[in-house]
Amino acid sequence: MGYPQYAATAYAALDASITSPGRAEALVFAKVTRRMEQVFADEAATATARVSALHDNRRLWQAAAIACADGTNVLPAELRASLISLAGFVDRHTSEVLSGSARPSVLCEINRRIASGLSSGAA
Repeated sequence: MGYPQYAATAYAALDASITSPGRAEALVFAKVTRRMEQVFADEAATATARVSALHDNRRLWQAAAIACADGTNVLPAELRASLISLAGFVDRHTSEVLSGSARPSVLCEINRRIASGLSSGAA
């Protein structure tokens, strides 16, 4: 399943009549974050489960960067550029986590802050 289909499936599970787009995005970030936190907190979690959680987070950020790079995106240009830069950091840090030279906690913290901003309507 490609990321556009993955994202569509995730969003389809949300009732659009009661969930704003920002809130829906916040819920997706929260779901991915909870999964990362769970697999890294579980000492019995397999390497495959950890890699899968990191991969899903990376794909989420890649989708966010693509959306921010779209010329029709209505977010301010400075915010879009900052989010694209943050997506690059997430990609690099994910590689470091996968190599064992970094911890995933910073990725979870970034996601929590983005979800909070989306939930409050800051973006």
